[in-house]
Amino acid sequence: MNHELDASATILTIDDEPAIRESFHLYLEDYGYRVLEAGDGRAGIALFESHHPDLVLVDLRMPEVDGLQVLNFIVSHSPDTPIIVVSGTGVIDDAIQALRLGAWDYMLKPVQDLSVLLHAVKRNLERSRLMRENRAYQQHLEEQVAIRTEELQHANEEMREAYRQLKQSEEKYRSIFDSLTDVYFQVDLEGVIEELSPSIADNLGYEREQLLGRLFWDSFADPAHCDSLLDRLEQSGTVSDFEVLLLEQDGSKRPCAVSATREAESPTGKGRIYGVFRDITERKQAEAKIEYQAYYDILTDLPNRSLLLDRLELALSRSRRHGYTGALLLIDLDRFKTINDSLGHSVGDQLLCEVSRRLKGVLGEGDTVARIGGDEFVVLLANLGQNGSETKREVQAIAERIMQILSFPILIRDHELYITPSIGITLFPMQEEDGDAVLKHSDTAMYRAKSSGRNTIRFFLPDMQAEADERLGLEKDLRLAIAHNQLRLYFQPQIDSDGSVCGAEGLLRWEHPEHGMIMPDRFIPVAEETGLILPIGDWVLRTACRLITRWSDDHFGTLLRHIAINVSPWQFRQPDFPERVERILADTGADPRLLGLELTEGVVIDNVADTVEKMASFKALGVKISIDDFGTGYSSLAYLKKLPLDILKIDRSFVEELQEDESNAAIVETIIAMADHLGLEVIAEGVETETQLKFLQEKGCGRYQGYYFSEALPIDEFEAYVAERNDTHGGGDLV
Repeated sequence: MNHELDASATILTIDDEPAIRESFHLYLEDYGYRVLEAGDGRAGIALFESHHPDLVLVDLRMPEVDGLQVLNFIVSHSPDTPIIVVSGTGVIDDAIQALRLGAWDYMLKPVQDLSVLLHAVKRNLERSRLMRENRAYQQHLEEQVAIRTEELQHANEEMREAYRQLKQSEEKYRSIFDSLTDVYFQVDLEGVIEELSPSIADNLGYEREQLLGRLFWDSFADPAHCDSLLDRLEQSGTVSDFEVLLLEQDGSKRPCAVSATREAESPTGKGRIYGVFRDITERKQAEAKIEYQAYYDILTDLPNRSLLLDRLELALSRSRRHGYTGALLLIDLDRFKTINDSLGHSVGDQLLCEVSRRLKGVLGEGDTVARIGGDEFVVLLANLGQNGSETKREVQAIAERIMQILSFPILIRDHELYITPSIGITLFPMQEEDGDAVLKHSDTAMYRAKSSGRNTIRFFLPDMQAEADERLGLEKDLRLAIAHNQLRLYFQPQIDSDGSVCGAEGLLRWEHPEHGMIMPDRFIPVAEETGLILPIGDWVLRTACRLITRWSDDHFGTLLRHIAINVSPWQFRQPDFPERVERILADTGADPRLLGLELTEGVVIDNVADTVEKMASFKALGVKISIDDFGTGYSSLAYLKKLPLDILKIDRSFVEELQEDESNAAIVETIIAMADHLGLEVIAEGVETETQLKFLQEKGCGRYQGYYFSEALPIDEFEAYVAERNDTHGGGDLV
């Protein structure tokens, strides 16, 4: 929607919260509106009477004069003024009542995304404008109805005088009556239909005779519309162009505008309501089309340049205010012009629609993908957090995912088409640039990508590009890590209450030929973003199972009851993950009872039903399941009781601060008691001091893991540690 259409509009904000009024005021003024503020209902009514605003934003819950009273006043004095109710979740019943009383729209506060407010304001101002433009047409029609109604009334009076006059009047009446395209209706004050024009068949699909004698009000799809119409007729005697939804014979709903008059009972006759209603489907469609075309690309249904810039300006404002980082990705399709010219615009259009579908599938709910012209698409990532290095990695990963999904062949009319994108990326805010400047920066970066050989990604700033290249290099090296035998599995011992080694946790390391030992926190995110976590996870599982088999054959396994490995959320959510584990166990000959799978709380709670089903599969195999970092996420008995668990691992963050933080000590004690109640084993992670160990012993924790005993060790050092410790401490104490 063009700002020039409503830039001069006056908006009255009525709210007893100054912060909300100020945020609305500042935001709407930025878009050229004149904004009035009232801190309570009484002041709002006074401003309404003196300034006659074009639109009103009103809160419901206010002292003295509340929002419903303000709504009643405005509807009774100026029913055509748009009213948007902005109120909290606690007053939803009042909000429903407000809509019944005549409010045009309703928004929930706090309004997190002010572009939604702006969209509602524009939409309702546009609706008000359309109503004014249509009024001339409606007035002409109402004059026709009035003339015809007067003729009908005259004919009815003649009918009472004499049969001959009745006959003549009826012929005149029928001539007019049958020619109506709108539907004339006449009902008594109870709503029983006394008369209908034959045009009812064209409008709602009924034959006239089907509805005579039935309640007209039963044809209203929404009883609230009916109640509001009757209230207005009761108050003023007439109503004009009142929009309702009427039920067609097949049950579908048709938008109609009702104009009616109420005649009260008199000594000469009973009261009645008569008038016309007309189908306004085309008008509503035209309104929707006008609004849609202002903001969306007709071919792809994506936001257009106008809506993108609106959202980008809002994202810039919020990022500066809250310290968020956002990103804009401009995507240009390589070779699209060649495809379009050689195969025709129809094929080109289908190709663009498929690209838009794939792009939408990549993005999150809060992100925007837009088409700004030709074969150029834009992705807006509004809030990527406040950590600069993580943001750059995340944006790089998303851009690479876009390249991947666009690289798959597209089949159109037996043509197998291949396209590649050139992607330019700009992070914002950098300085005081506006939306056009950010878009221009992305365009510059995109052309750098094209000049670098196409099918590539370029950041606007050289230092960002350097970091992206480094991450890409890490990804390339990671793809070779398994084949080149660079991954290592280390083991951190788990100690029993008698001081012997009872198990271990397998921890992944990457021994890079150039960069040395790389820890998981650096390369696991890259592996998850690129999908490499699946083959890496299989390698870890297979390696652990081979070691279990080797240790069992050497009788080393009799010392160990449990070898655990960490499972990525990506692995666990694979539909065939239980079958993969079973197949690897069978291939390696490992005893399932010695294998443990460690899951994080987030994985468990994400889809409890799926988690329970998979855990049951592992339970049937004999594989043990433990919850890692327990207590840091969504811990509750509600889901613990549903899960076939074996072990809870107390997160190291609680163990580290046992002496410094009494609440941590209480949490640890509670977890141990909870596990005991549920019949689960407990392992405390991060045990580093004798004081921590003694506290855990006193509270009943029977297994421990941490630097107090040993760091994670390579396989040969782990085997030596187990042998030495079990010889030294077997059956003894922990120290």
